[in-house]
Amino acid sequence: MYGTIRPDRKFSDPEFLSAYEWVEEHTGFFPIFYAVGPCDKALCMTGYENNWSVWIGGDFDEGVYRKKFRGAGEFPNLAIFSFDHIDGIFMDYMSWHIAINACLNGRKVTAYECRMIFKPSWTRRRWMLAALKGTHSVQLVAPELPLHLAQHAFVRNAKTKRHLEKMGFTDVDILRVPVDKPAGIIHR
Repeated sequence: MYGTIRPDRKFSDPEFLSAYEWVEEHTGFFPIFYAVGPCDKALCMTGYENNWSVWIGGDFDEGVYRKKFRGAGEFPNLAIFSFDHIDGIFMDYMSWHIAINACLNGRKVTAYECRMIFKPSWTRRRWMLAALKGTHSVQLVAPELPLHLAQHAFVRNAKTKRHLEKMGFTDVDILRVPVDKPAGIIHR
């Protein structure tokens, strides 16, 4: 949509809901997560490369691990929106996994771990420098996603680009991401 999206917990992955509620408890709002930094450094946090991922995991079947692959027509069609400024609270993306694991395992996040995640002594400038220089993977949590304020958008194909432009988005580009080949496959 060309407007503002507010998160709704009923659409959250139930497995991670407790972690999202932990963020809500510490920020005062149910979060939307933003990757911060130049596209090439922040891309891994967005899931955008899943647009091309063929291998999507696997399951054990009678003690044997069987890989699952996407078939034709099963690929997602995700977009990335870029903003000059969003108000929110910065978090260390790698340390955020401490809170996720704690919530998934039913333990409390310690005060020390909370400081590792939110780094309360850091200014906005320090967060931005860390994201730009790549010294930390930085994410921002905010209570909403104002898509109409996006400065730029990246999509996987021309059809999606035309669709977003019809909705009112400007400055939309196609960004294809190379995906690593699955182990054991050699292309010559």
